[in-house]
Amino acid sequence: MLPTWYDHTIQLQPQQPLEDTLKQLPGRWCVYLMCDAAGQPVQMLAVKNLRASVQRRLSENPDDTLTKRVDYRAVVREIRYKRVDGALESDLAYLDSAKAVFPDSYRQLLSQRQTWFIHVDPDADFPRWTRVDDPSSTRGIVFGPIQEKNQAQKLIETIEDAFDLCRYHHILTQSPGGVPCAYKDMHRCPAPCDGSVSMQQYKALIRWSIDTLCDPSNEIDQQTARMAAAAGDLKFEVAGKIRQFIAQIESFRKTEWRYVRPMEDFRFLSLQPGPRKGHAKLFAITPNGIECVMGLRSEPDESLLQCDPIRHLMQPAPPSAAIASSSHESSREQISLAVKHLFSPKSTGVFIHADDLNPRSLVSAYKQISKRQPEAEQPESANDDEGVIAEMKHDAFSPA
Repeated sequence: MLPTWYDHTIQLQPQQPLEDTLKQLPGRWCVYLMCDAAGQPVQMLAVKNLRASVQRRLSENPDDTLTKRVDYRAVVREIRYKRVDGALESDLAYLDSAKAVFPDSYRQLLSQRQTWFIHVDPDADFPRWTRVDDPSSTRGIVFGPIQEKNQAQKLIETIEDAFDLCRYHHILTQSPGGVPCAYKDMHRCPAPCDGSVSMQQYKALIRWSIDTLCDPSNEIDQQTARMAAAAGDLKFEVAGKIRQFIAQIESFRKTEWRYVRPMEDFRFLSLQPGPRKGHAKLFAITPNGIECVMGLRSEPDESLLQCDPIRHLMQPAPPSAAIASSSHESSREQISLAVKHLFSPKSTGVFIHADDLNPRSLVSAYKQISKRQPEAEQPESANDDEGVIAEMKHDAFSPA
């Protein structure tokens, strides 16, 4: 018995004309599953036009390459589907349905990109920044999200360069009896490995790097004041070094790292398309995952910020709670899904970080969404292609 992730079911009889079935189906965005007579899954898809998709697969047209591979008309006896209104909602519903329909294999079938994070434990015996693909940790701080593995590594290298941190951890672990590397001679590392500075002093550098990554703007303001003071005293070489340091810190908010924050601060409200023009759906995005919290039919006002889901979103969770919640597989999958849309230049939604939630930002986001004609409401004559977003088949119906 499959869990009821869907909200509509259509039964198909062997001799029933396909037209009778198509009349019952919307030509709209849906996630749907075709099942055989025993109720077993045949194929699951996320599409932009359910009616066109079913027509293509169940058509008796011998020229259709789909029916040459699998005779769906002879096999399919039931269609289960869920209506969605946009790309984020479609991906979320598809993920949930895939887990319900193909619990043992959905991870291999999903073409979902991995998300990366960086981690540091300032209280470790020999702390260092590391790249991780799992935001869960019992100790330390996790920052993210980052789209690419190499971007995560590049951020670590930028942090190490900016704060003159140890580049060779295996030497650091020998402190205070380690043999220093060339970075000490270049005055690019204080050399805690050979005891030139204590581990307590080195950990203070680590904490400085953490504080700066949490709030680059504050550090930039302080260093800008220092640079101006140095220049005023005609210490131009010092001012130049401070300027270089500021440039490194400013890069922490460059394009590929612009959403990097402590994971407990991974909190966004996303306004996504609703079922009709002028409508919107609100999704809360946290380390716990993604949740549709409400719908809007008109321009929001200040009272919306007092609703429980929004007030809760604006209050960051304690670090330990946020990281623990992220340890669940479903949360990690939904974080990756959110990151895909957060970074996408083609995203159909608007994302507001919880720190930026206010009446003005809400109204602005709503206007951006409401003025668009939702794809789910496009005239069917303009959307007669099925528009496959994602699909997966049961092994028995996959090409050899």
